[in-house]
Amino acid sequence: MIVPIQFLLILVKSNLRFFLPLIFHKFLLKILGIRLSIKGKPSERKPLILIGNHCSYLDIIILGSVLPVCFVAKSEIKGWFLFGTLASLQNSIFIDRRNFKALDSLKKISKNLSSNFAIIIFPEGTTNNGKRVLKFRASLFKIFEDDPTLGLQNFSLCYTHINSMPIDNRMRPNIAWYGEMSLITHLKRLLNYSSIGAKLQFHPTIVPHGVTRKIISEESREQVIKGLNSLSNN
Repeated sequence: MIVPIQFLLILVKSNLRFFLPLIFHKFLLKILGIRLSIKGKPSERKPLILIGNHCSYLDIIILGSVLPVCFVAKSEIKGWFLFGTLASLQNSIFIDRRNFKALDSLKKISKNLSSNFAIIIFPEGTTNNGKRVLKFRASLFKIFEDDPTLGLQNFSLCYTHINSMPIDNRMRPNIAWYGEMSLITHLKRLLNYSSIGAKLQFHPTIVPHGVTRKIISEESREQVIKGLNSLSNN
């Protein structure tokens, strides 16, 4: 029922198209048994871009359950089973990850800046096992050079437990989805768990006026890493 309604809201460009996914993702959290602990809170500043680490498709569900958001996603996700449709329903901005420096990609992001939702960018460009944070692609931070009024809020996200058992290196691939892992196989295994523990931290908002994209990307990554280490150890 919710899918055709969302398609209609997108078609008529209703502002409700950003809030219906919020309800849907909250529902998915319960279905998947994800127990989420949040530290800090999303900024009320708009327009706002959220930057953070990325290790699983579960990241989308978690972040999408907290506030109205629009994700920046690689274009090939459009063709993925189930997740391609879900990404489109989430009002995702699809860009070519092989050419992050393309002016058109940055224009797509700028065009979608809104007071109704935040844009989420995963500047690592891909997922990993969740133990570390890959180098951020500085080219995506050019948007802050072009628009000095933009707010930037970093976040750190980590997974802590599976069925009440602390996650160790052996168990990380059961949550993290990366490399050549089969999406269907990974999802089937995930659905067998009764609960998954996750922690999400929102860092203080900054307005990086007059700072180069390289410095912004490096400082953002450092803050995300510190947050991830803190969440993992507490």
